[in-house]
Amino acid sequence: MSWKFALQSYIRNPQDFGKEEVVFFDDEVAIIHDKFAKSVCHLLVIVRNKSLSSSHPTIALKYEVKDKLAKYIAKAQDYVYDYFTKRFKPLKLQPYFDSKESFHDKESFIENFIQVGVHSVPSMANLHIHVMTKDLNSDRLKNKKHYNSFTTDFFVSWDRLPLSQIADVKTTENRWLKDHDLICHYCGRNFDSKFSKLKQHLTEEFDNHFASV
Repeated sequence: MSWKFALQSYIRNPQDFGKEEVVFFDDEVAIIHDKFAKSVCHLLVIVRNKSLSSSHPTIALKYEVKDKLAKYIAKAQDYVYDYFTKRFKPLKLQPYFDSKESFHDKESFIENFIQVGVHSVPSMANLHIHVMTKDLNSDRLKNKKHYNSFTTDFFVSWDRLPLSQIADVKTTENRWLKDHDLICHYCGRNFDSKFSKLKQHLTEEFDNHFASV
């Protein structure tokens, strides 16, 4: 089976996986750890409805659909908050936090340091929603495409959905993944297309901002 259909196992039989992989499931969704996590905590909310699952996320996630999924997004956000704050404490606060209290406050953490959304050109066949911390501190973050897919408008945030139409694949990928410079999401420094230098910088930024508990 093509890797594009790798999420189907979680849709069909989420009960076959351990809690370290599938953190929650019911008849509507399965919430899993992304096997190729691009941040410290990176979850996927996978819809199990066959028709919705095969639809393009940027137009399928209409307001009424989002309303039905809201409780699952909140559950995933709660999990991400608990996961990260139990493992790390803040050092340098800006640009995401105003105080140590805002780091520990769940509402503030979710608003400022968790991103929720979909890719304008999904890489997987089944509809899934990313719920993840914004650190992008991961060994699985390996190239310019990976980074820009979460830090540019290639990533369509939950609040922007639904879009009015599906984006043109080639135009969108060229604009946001290929041609867009690598910009550090912590400090705004431009690394042009030098991913290895950005990657080293991201590690330094993470270590400056957070320490293990």
